[in-house]
Amino acid sequence: MDTSPDEEGPITFINIFDIAEDEIDTFIAKWEERSRFTTSAEGFVSAELFRALDPDTRFKVVNVTKWESRAHFQAATQSPDFKAELGGYEESSTWTPHRGFYRTAAQFD
Repeated sequence: MDTSPDEEGPITFINIFDIAEDEIDTFIAKWEERSRFTTSAEGFVSAELFRALDPDTRFKVVNVTKWESRAHFQAATQSPDFKAELGGYEESSTWTPHRGFYRTAAQFD
């Protein structure tokens, strides 16, 4: 897969959600269902969905997905099936995503 330097990986996609408390369980179930489109995709490394423990935490749900490159992520999430399923849920929900791509700046193991 040809990529520009900005597209080369590995990369981490982080999506933080403003979401109503009563939508969280449904959101998590839908996220798990949609994962079938990405977890088997070329370039997929890992995915985790985090749920806030404290009720006063601003962002209740955080998605962290790692990919071999940004181009791999884009190919996986541009499939018609993925877009149709995500679009159908987005239209019926009140959650707001805050998306971004990141590279590791510092790490401790």
